[in-house]
Amino acid sequence: MNQRAGQTLNIDDLNSPHVDRLSDLIAEQIQELLVSQDLPVGARLPGERELAERLGTSRPTVNQALRKLALMGLVEIRRGSGVFAIREPQSPITESIKLMLNLAEDSVNHLADLRLSLELWGITKAIENPAGLDTGPAEAALAELRNSTSGVAEWISADTRLHVEIIRLSGNPYLTAVFESVHAVLVSRQYQQWIDEGVTPKWLEMHRVEAQMKLHEPILEAVKHRDLERGRVAILQHHNELVEHLVHDSEGRAGYDAAHPRKR
Repeated sequence: MNQRAGQTLNIDDLNSPHVDRLSDLIAEQIQELLVSQDLPVGARLPGERELAERLGTSRPTVNQALRKLALMGLVEIRRGSGVFAIREPQSPITESIKLMLNLAEDSVNHLADLRLSLELWGITKAIENPAGLDTGPAEAALAELRNSTSGVAEWISADTRLHVEIIRLSGNPYLTAVFESVHAVLVSRQYQQWIDEGVTPKWLEMHRVEAQMKLHEPILEAVKHRDLERGRVAILQHHNELVEHLVHDSEGRAGYDAAHPRKR
């Protein structure tokens, strides 16, 4: 057990932001504190009320910022327990990809195609890897995914870990790092409406969760059995579903932006 897990985040340096999208700036400030204070995995963040009071804003705005951080894979929101740091902040690669996407909103399909290529390459290298495959971390992530159906934040965290751990089996740390960055940006776009409004995406409604599990399980099974063709089919099916989600979210965001125009 990490002895530093009881450490808490010092928020004395947080300032009340004065911009249209307060939640974005709040998320950035908290991310910067996570970096500067080297907060260990498992450390608990202050509660929403304390953060809201410190920042001079509302709890819903703070909650929105925390959902954004959860999507980025930096914190885990545990119902009834609080918010906890789960890994180091995003790499410069992630930030660069995010900037490119923000500058070219219509390029999201190109980014999805890149993710597909990286994942196909990753499982190919994993299946061809002559070393023994330690699928334990990926299997643990899959089990966590199945047990995370009660909350969007928990699902996103487990989903990201599963895909990254599968690519890590390739034995190529650079491929893993680039894939994780691309995946993180796409997931942020896929769940943007959840960040904005706190609405559970349709594909994570309880009666559809099993269908989502059936998109993930075959990928790991194919790698475990070193079945490349089966793995390619499973990844393509997952990719097609991801693209549909991105289209759905794009339509939802368009409606949200129309109803909440930003000040110029």
